[in-house]
Amino acid sequence: MGLDKEGQKRALEAASKEGRISCAAALSAASRSGITPAEAGNLLDEMGTRIETCQLGLFGYGPGKQKRIHIPDDISPDVAAWITRSAEARGHITCAEIFTRAKDEGLSRSLLAGACEKMGVKIRTCQLGAF
Repeated sequence: MGLDKEGQKRALEAASKEGRISCAAALSAASRSGITPAEAGNLLDEMGTRIETCQLGLFGYGPGKQKRIHIPDDISPDVAAWITRSAEARGHITCAEIFTRAKDEGLSRSLLAGACEKMGVKIRTCQLGAF
């Protein structure tokens, strides 16, 4: 059984520092607490904790907390086809889709995000609700 709401908040608090938490730490704390990333994001909002260092490179890096997306020189035909198919219906791709594809294919999340950026495909619906 998962933790109660106060236990979930304590787990997120333990993973944060000075009112900030990395994307990776938030997702890990959510998993350990038995809650979804969206639930963790809602709790972080309640706590006033800011999410930074997005694993896709979309926000939270350096002064001004800008992007850190690595645009690949070349995009493999398989990756380009997957991005096109995935974005076709909605005009964008989701954070969760990138995480799943990266895990299933042994690819870098930031590489997939960079390929989306290069192809002009927006990434939406952060698993933690940050965007």
